[in-house]
Amino acid sequence: MEEKKLSGEESLLLIQQMIKVARDEHQEKGDGWLIWGWLLFSATVGSIVLSYLKLGRYIGWVWLGMVAVGLIVYAIGHLQKKKKDTVQTYVQELLDKIEHGFFISLFSIIAAAYISESEFSFGYFYILYAFWMFIHGSAIRFKPLIVGAWVNWAAAIGIFIVDSFRYDMMIAAVAVLVGYLIPGYMLRAEHRKKMQTTDRIIA
Repeated sequence: MEEKKLSGEESLLLIQQMIKVARDEHQEKGDGWLIWGWLLFSATVGSIVLSYLKLGRYIGWVWLGMVAVGLIVYAIGHLQKKKKDTVQTYVQELLDKIEHGFFISLFSIIAAAYISESEFSFGYFYILYAFWMFIHGSAIRFKPLIVGAWVNWAAAIGIFIVDSFRYDMMIAAVAVLVGYLIPGYMLRAEHRKKMQTTDRIIA
C-alpha cells in the first residue's frame, strides 16, 4: 500500500495529539503523597505534642480522626478516577490494583489491631508504606520514592527496636517527611514543569 504523505498542518496536528497522549498517559501530580503525608505527619507530631502535655488519652482520637479523613479522601479520589473517561495504560491499571491492595491491607491491619486490643507496633504500618513506595517509585522510575521506601523500612526496624512511643512517633514523622512529603513536592514540581513545557510546544 502506498504511504500517505502528511501535509505540514497534518504533521503538526499529529505531533500535538502524540504530546497530549504522552501527557495524559500517567498523571503523577504528587497530590496523593502530599495528602496522606500531611495526614500522617500531623498525626505523628500531634501524638508527640500530646505525650509531652500528658494528654496521652487523646492520642487514639488523633489517629482515629486521621483514618476517618483518609478514608473519605480515598473514596472521593476513587470516585473521581471512575468519572474520567480516559483509556488507562497497563502501568496505570497495575498501579491502581496495587493501590487498592495496599489500602485493603492497611485498613485490615488497623481493624485487626483495634479488635484484638493488642500491644500493636506502628512498625508494621511503615513496612507496608515502604513496600508501596518501592513498587510505585519503581513503576514510574522516580528515585526519591525508592529512597523514601528504604528510609521507611529502616524506620520500621527502628520503631520495633526503640521501646518508647514518643521516640517511635519521632522516627515515624521523619519517615513520613522523607517518604511522602519530599517526594510529593518533587513530583508536583516536576509535573508543573512538564505541563509548562508541553503547553509551550503545543502553542
